[in-house]
Amino acid sequence: MAAELELTIGFAAAGNSLGYLGGGWARAESEFTWAVGSESHLMLQRSKEPGDYVLTLDVIPFVHEPELPAQRLIVSVNDTVVGTSLLYRPSLLGYRIPADLMRRADRVLITLLHPDAARPLDFSISPDERSLAFSLTEAKLYRIVDDSTTAAADLPVGLMLSGDTMRRFGGQTHTDLAQWVNERTGLALAQLAMRFESLGENCEFGLVQRRCDSEPLGLLRFSSTFLRNLIRGLDSGFEGLGEAEEIDPRLEGGGPLKEYMIHEKRYGLVYHTFVYEGQRSVWLMREQEAARLKFLRRKFLEEIEGSEKIFVYKRNASVSEEEILPLFMALNRHGSNRLLWVMQADETHPPGTVEVAMHGLLKGYIDRFAPDDNAHDFSFDGWIRVCANAYLLSRLQKVDG
Repeated sequence: MAAELELTIGFAAAGNSLGYLGGGWARAESEFTWAVGSESHLMLQRSKEPGDYVLTLDVIPFVHEPELPAQRLIVSVNDTVVGTSLLYRPSLLGYRIPADLMRRADRVLITLLHPDAARPLDFSISPDERSLAFSLTEAKLYRIVDDSTTAAADLPVGLMLSGDTMRRFGGQTHTDLAQWVNERTGLALAQLAMRFESLGENCEFGLVQRRCDSEPLGLLRFSSTFLRNLIRGLDSGFEGLGEAEEIDPRLEGGGPLKEYMIHEKRYGLVYHTFVYEGQRSVWLMREQEAARLKFLRRKFLEEIEGSEKIFVYKRNASVSEEEILPLFMALNRHGSNRLLWVMQADETHPPGTVEVAMHGLLKGYIDRFAPDDNAHDFSFDGWIRVCANAYLLSRLQKVDG
C-alpha cells in the first residue's frame, strides 16, 4: 500500500483554509484556527480518483483541569460517522474514509462535532467569550493507492494469527522459543529480529533485538520522541538532523558512572550512547553524534524507500487507531511500507496475536511492556511471538502479490 497526499489545508492566518471552511470557525490566528460552538464544517471537492481515504487533523483541545479535562470529537463525512476521539492533549489524529463516502456527492461535507466547547471566561482564564473546542493547525487528505498487484495480495481485515500456538512447547525456555520460531518461520531468532526496525517510543524493542544477538543500525532503535515529532520527521525526511548545534550531550543516571544521553533539539530525540563519564569529552560526543545521526538518517531513508523492513511502533500508554493512522500515512508516502502497531493483550486478543488492521498495517498484542524506568525488563517471549506472526502475515501478502 502507498499513500498519496491529495490535499493539505493550513489553518494559520497565512494558510489556505478559507476556501474550505463552512460554519463553526473563529477568525484565523497566526498559527491556527479555533473550532467554536458545538460543530464545525469543512467542504471539499469530490476527488476524481476512486479509492479509500484517510483524513488527518492536527489539533490542540481547549481543556481546563479539573472542570474540563477533555474535549469530545466526532467526525462524520456526508452524515456518516467515521470516528470519535477524546482529546486530552495536542494530538495528530487520522480517520478512515471509505471510497463510497467520497463518491456520493459533488462536494464532500466533513462535520466535526465537539459538544464540550466552553468559554475561557467561565474559568476566569481570560475575558474571551467564544465557545472554544480545539484549535486546528493542519488537515491532510491522503488517498490509499493500491495497484492491481497490491490489491491481489490483500488479506482480509480482521484476519488473525493467534499467539496460543507456542504453548505446546510447555517450558517457554530460550531453546524452545528458538525452535518454535524456526519451525514457524524458517528463520533463526537473529534473522527474524533483522526483519524489523523500531520507530520508538523507547529502546525496548532495540533491546529485544540485542537479546536475539542482532544489532541492526537504526535511527530510532534506542531513541524516544513524541509521536507528533516522529511524524514531522517522516514528513520532512528528517531534514537537518545531525547538525552539531542541535545536539546536547548530557551526563545522566544514578549509578557509579553516569552515561552520556543525547538530547537532539530539532526532532526531540533522546537516546542512549552507552558511553560513560570520563570516556569522552562533551565536544567529542557532539561531533561524533552529529556524524552518526547524519549517517543513520541516510540509512533510515533508504530503509523506508526500500520497503523491505517491518516497522514497529509501541508506547506503554495505549495508542488508538486514530493516533497510529497519521504515522502509517507518513511512512507510506515514502513507499509501500508495513507497520506493526503493538498493544497490550486483552480478553479477545491473547498475547502473541497479530491481526490485519488494513493492508500493510498489522496490530500485535503483547502480555506486557517493560516498565518506563527499566526497559531491560521486557517480555522476550511475548515480543518474539508477535514478531513471528507479523512476519508470517507480511509474507502472505508479499508472496501472494
